[in-house]
Amino acid sequence: MPLFSPTKKKEKKPVRNVPAKREERITEVPSVGKYEILDEYNIIPQTVTVEISWNPTSMESIYIANEPVLSSDEEILLKKISKNMEQIVKSSKNLPEDLSQLTIEKVIDSYLKGRKYKLNRRTVDKIKYFIKRNYEGYGPLEPVVRDPLVEDVSCNGVGIPVYVEHKIHGSLKTNIVFDNEKELDSYVVRLAQMCGKEVSMNEPIIDGTFPQGHRIQLTFGNEISTKGSAFTFRLFRESPFTPVELIKYGAATSELATYLWFAVENLKSAIIAGVPGVGKTSTINAILMFIPSNTKVFSIEETREINIMHQNWVATSTRESIYSTANGDSKNPPIGMFELVKMAMRQRPTYIVLGEIRGRESYSLFQAISTGHTAYSTIHADSMETLVNRLESNPLNIPRVLIGALNIVIFNKFVRVGSRNMRKLMEIDEIVGTDQDSGEIMYNKVFSYDFNQNEQVFSGFSKILNEIRDMKQWTQEEMNFEFERRRSLLDGLVKNNITDYTNITRIINIYYKDPETAMKMASGI
Repeated sequence: MPLFSPTKKKEKKPVRNVPAKREERITEVPSVGKYEILDEYNIIPQTVTVEISWNPTSMESIYIANEPVLSSDEEILLKKISKNMEQIVKSSKNLPEDLSQLTIEKVIDSYLKGRKYKLNRRTVDKIKYFIKRNYEGYGPLEPVVRDPLVEDVSCNGVGIPVYVEHKIHGSLKTNIVFDNEKELDSYVVRLAQMCGKEVSMNEPIIDGTFPQGHRIQLTFGNEISTKGSAFTFRLFRESPFTPVELIKYGAATSELATYLWFAVENLKSAIIAGVPGVGKTSTINAILMFIPSNTKVFSIEETREINIMHQNWVATSTRESIYSTANGDSKNPPIGMFELVKMAMRQRPTYIVLGEIRGRESYSLFQAISTGHTAYSTIHADSMETLVNRLESNPLNIPRVLIGALNIVIFNKFVRVGSRNMRKLMEIDEIVGTDQDSGEIMYNKVFSYDFNQNEQVFSGFSKILNEIRDMKQWTQEEMNFEFERRRSLLDGLVKNNITDYTNITRIINIYYKDPETAMKMASGI
């Protein structure tokens, strides 16, 4: 078979029509029957669902969060329990002696049992959901925060729909609205408290991190944000985006993903470039799953976003200086990206992962690449020319001779497909070197996006694949066979909907030792 054969396009399966359900703090939208349902899935089975629907009137897609609908009796019971929660905990019997084992479920079960309420299982589940949602969770934003396909959540003020950044469908307006100023202010205060901080008119701007790793930036009141309190979440996912999902959701073909598999395994350094919100971090998380399990990884970030299933991994993040002495000296001096990059090089990892290129640490990273380290990072740039200019300019000041040591640049971009913006790995460039006469960076476009085919197309030549073939002393036929076998494995994972990152990582690592067993696992045998 040829090294790069055409990728078969997946047929879109019809979705089941799930009636829209609302709860009092979720703003009503017109009947879903008037909409075209683009996508639907469960967040909590039998409890919370999501619909992505197209509104032909406003010509836009909307994210509809469906929570359980409470009957009037259930609403009365919920309000009663919520109002007296502290007294309920104190008066409940049969609770564990170790209060660290105390859960809302146990409190509610004890309360209902003591009052001898005769409630069906469905009612109990709904009551527990809303109590947990309002006391332990994110209140009206619980559905979107728990949605694994949502990356960012933004509230821009009172009476304005909350917006989400969806991995598949891009920016979407939701049916969630804070209708009054008091409610929104109270919610913002609660979010700050969940991050261990306080927000007020004296300190109206807060940056914080939730225990789950989500980042938030919020403003309180209307002095800074004229439309009222506002906030933006950047959600951290315990289950990272996978190479299978890159293929499944149309961001990449299995051919392109196989190319990246060869590159990562064989220690080729890469930068993922693109505008904000285009999925650079999702891409880097996905391709890092190709790292062999016996190698050492060292990651460096300001806030945690890299997440890989790898035991031999040192995950570091920067530290701000918080405490100071009376004369202004810091008791806990800040630890920045520059110090962490230097520390990484001393530990001799096989792979260095830098969350984003933007400061003086970038020079050290490119020095590491030029001396043989393998590194991955992201940067804001939308073309090779923009990338080179950014790297050479202040504050990075990276010489072209060091830029020429980089192997691959992956450009992520938004593409309009039908009624939605989709993220695509639009272009893969291999840096060949630096022209000795002009000093220009020379590069080869290995993959580029074909708008007619709606997929990435191979140019016909890859310097990196040829180097790997020669290094392994394979014939071209052997290289073709190995490439197609890995591609078939990825296609099998997509076909059998194996998207869990733990299973994917396990199968890839088994492949390195026993390809036939891994192939059977991918095919569902």
